[in-house]
Amino acid sequence: MPAIVTKAVKDFLARDLSPNTKKAFSCDLGKFVEVFGRALVSKIEQHTIVTYLAGLTNRNGEPVSVATYNRHFGTLLNFFRWLEKLKQVGNASLQSRLLRYSNPMAGMERKKLPQRLPRPLSKDQVTTILGRIDSARDKALFTLLYDSGVRIQEALNLGVEDVDFQTDRAWIQGKGGRERHTFLSQRAKHLLKRYLRTLGNPTSGPLFLSRQYSEGEGRRLSYAMAHRLFRKYAEGIVSRGKPATIHQLRHAFGSERAGVVDALALRQLMGHQSLRTTLQYAEVNPEAAQEAFRRYEASRMHS
Repeated sequence: MPAIVTKAVKDFLARDLSPNTKKAFSCDLGKFVEVFGRALVSKIEQHTIVTYLAGLTNRNGEPVSVATYNRHFGTLLNFFRWLEKLKQVGNASLQSRLLRYSNPMAGMERKKLPQRLPRPLSKDQVTTILGRIDSARDKALFTLLYDSGVRIQEALNLGVEDVDFQTDRAWIQGKGGRERHTFLSQRAKHLLKRYLRTLGNPTSGPLFLSRQYSEGEGRRLSYAMAHRLFRKYAEGIVSRGKPATIHQLRHAFGSERAGVVDALALRQLMGHQSLRTTLQYAEVNPEAAQEAFRRYEASRMHS
């Protein structure tokens, strides 16, 4: 029996995916199944994909943003590449069903995004936000974001065992399952230790716990709750005409270090796949880049 889209999507999502990746894929492919669920995989052609993506709209019936378009594009690209791989390495039954399958997205490209530079918070704004926090957990979390540059989801995914206070490092599970380590500032280290003492110094389990937990049954602080808490602490803080966001703590980390920390080292610390992304922070903080240039010139003249 030929493979139909609904069954193929179900098998695709049944793989061992991270919760966030599965959620994003499910959302995007759910829309695709609504349109093409009963279609044969082998009958999906490139012009069909082009028309589908061009017709995506938001809740207001308006065309989706370039970023949303590209997210759907990426999801479909993953899906069709997976099918292409199955055709080559799948079992005999599956291979026979996909015999006439060819990737309809071959040669297609994402839309080009207009360049959007990071919007970092100023040092004074960060100081104000952190100064409003009394909770040991929340102060440790948001200080870690600012002092280490990790993404909010990366911080929330940390386990107690991922933090090494002897070497002042934390092991991060980043985007795409890529692992890296980040370093703890002395301030973040102190606040994390203080927070862990309030929990009885556990040796394992989620690092940042929800308030609703019973002893021995730690429940991880959610992404939504972390954002809600940050909005409370950052109330009234505006950056370039917009309310401060939790991700701007990471932007502040990057912009303050651009031109001071080696670009390759900063790329590693922030978990960027592309060096181009890291270099955007130098554009946000040209003063730091200029100072680094002057230091280099001075050292060259004295060598």
